[in-house]
Amino acid sequence: MRYRNLHGTDWQLSELGFGTWTVSTGWWGTYTDDQARDLVRAAIDRGINYIDTADAYGNGRGESFLKPVLADHRDLIIGTKFGYDFYNNPERPRGQRELPQDMSPKFVRFALEQSLSRLGVDHIAIYQPHNPRVTTLLTDEHWETLEALRSEGKISSYGPSLGPAIGWRDEGIYSTAIRRAPVTQMIYNLLEQDPGREFMLAAERGPSYEAVPEAMRGEISKKVCAPTEFFDDSFRAWKADTHGVQFLVRVPHSSGMLEGKYTLDTKFDADDHRSHRPRAWLVEGVQKVDRIRAMCEARGVTVGQLALLWLYAHPTIISALPNIYGEEQITEFAAASEHEPLTDAEMEQIHELYLRNFGITPYVEEAVGA
Repeated sequence: MRYRNLHGTDWQLSELGFGTWTVSTGWWGTYTDDQARDLVRAAIDRGINYIDTADAYGNGRGESFLKPVLADHRDLIIGTKFGYDFYNNPERPRGQRELPQDMSPKFVRFALEQSLSRLGVDHIAIYQPHNPRVTTLLTDEHWETLEALRSEGKISSYGPSLGPAIGWRDEGIYSTAIRRAPVTQMIYNLLEQDPGREFMLAAERGPSYEAVPEAMRGEISKKVCAPTEFFDDSFRAWKADTHGVQFLVRVPHSSGMLEGKYTLDTKFDADDHRSHRPRAWLVEGVQKVDRIRAMCEARGVTVGQLALLWLYAHPTIISALPNIYGEEQITEFAAASEHEPLTDAEMEQIHELYLRNFGITPYVEEAVGA
């Protein structure tokens, strides 16, 4: 396992992290606390030392199940999130609708104390507002509160976790370019590079980036992924100098597509997170994966490992957080670190594929008759 420095700290995060979303929310199968802990311990055995969770996962369960593990492994590095008020709204809305949010300074401090208690620790390495809107990020008190918590020694770093779906272009551009958020968590993978690569461009260009005024208006749909008109087509995200701004990446395998096991006949249960993906994601994704299999064979790696090696070629990414739901995945993904990240030539090859939609004809959903 290789490790990357969390800028401004002594923390060295494993380039492969463990996200607890899959094992604590019920959106990717059902796990007992013991089963979830067994997977975390298997990850630790393979050198993983960064654990990413959130207070809203299972209304606190995503943190509390970790407490015995953290008691045995005080050297683990923890990131968690805040902002959803499940304390006053304990019933989860149906589907993927969100709980009400509270990002006020008072609530942030309250939520942090609750998280510290559930985890059984006195410090959080990366504290992240959970899916904040640009209206929250525009306020000085939001950043002042987080900076105060860092000064008090309760957190080491902070920055938005953008979601819940891919997109959130305004938030990513503004927080990286203007607020210089130390860490931004985003969805970013070989198949879904936008708007993530523009967040890196915004971090490189800073306040002068031309897309900032539009982002500050917050008028763009949260699910818009296309780059703004100001995006520089010559930009290469894996070569970006983001001046200390760093990124955590979730969904690095495009909800399992980049594990290379799906077919056009793959079905997901209605309560499975992946059932919310459009049909185009499956139809096009299966074909796109076929376009990179030759590179996997040349490298002697699996599709899932190649997806990670693509991310590891980005120095600004400090850890990738796959959707882990079995020990065999941990073994496979951790073994990616036995290989070097993709070369510049390999990255250019994938870049060209991405620009051409991997040579795939866009899928158009057939109209269903009344």
